[in-house]
Amino acid sequence: MTLLYDTESLFKRALTKVVRNPSVLFAMLLQPLLFLLLFSQLLQKLTSLPGLSGSYINYLTPGILVMTAILGSFQPGMSIVNDLNSGFLQKLLLTPVNRAAVLLGRLMTDMLVLIIQSAIIIAVAIPLGLSIATGLPGLVLILATLVFFGMAWAGLLLAVGIKTRKAETLSAIGNLLALPIIFVSSALFPTRIMPQWAQTVSDYNPVSYASNVARDLIQGGLTWSTFISAYSVIGIMAIVTFAATLYQFRKVIS
Repeated sequence: MTLLYDTESLFKRALTKVVRNPSVLFAMLLQPLLFLLLFSQLLQKLTSLPGLSGSYINYLTPGILVMTAILGSFQPGMSIVNDLNSGFLQKLLLTPVNRAAVLLGRLMTDMLVLIIQSAIIIAVAIPLGLSIATGLPGLVLILATLVFFGMAWAGLLLAVGIKTRKAETLSAIGNLLALPIIFVSSALFPTRIMPQWAQTVSDYNPVSYASNVARDLIQGGLTWSTFISAYSVIGIMAIVTFAATLYQFRKVIS
């Protein structure tokens, strides 16, 4: 019960901070929305290229949703840096609070924000021509995939934030990784039009796996093999990143 109560309390604290400062969330949402609006209009002729069938908006939207998850994963890292530098985390650790709740409360807040942001992007994409062939069950599974991927990526930035304790370093490393991992994947463009080296990178890129699951759910063509391989890759990523986070976090609380 202590874990649940402490997680709920820290979740409410983090959510209150988000509500009081919505400009940060709007800024994080603005970039994916701009990509969605610009790419869906400027690159409509991509549907004539190999690897694309049907509407480009149906291909693009899943990649934009994964991009939103990546950009949103900055917030847990930034929050832990602020709490470390302000002394709040050190004071919190002097209380009987469950240590796991410190991370879980913040992650739950950011995953809720990710769901809301994803719903907004989908709502904007529908007038542009988006249609989800799998309906409401598919939408729920898309959101679940985004949350799973978002938590895995957030684990990496949490580890960096705890290690460096510098918002500037965290932002620099996060931005350095974000754009290459998005563009060298199947998120925004079909891999068939990429050079061979980019196709190879994309084949091992977790962003491609997450995008492909969401895309197949939108287009109604999800297979068990795609689902299992994607969740296996994201699961391995989550294990690695949170192992790094827990290692760094133990050094702080010890």
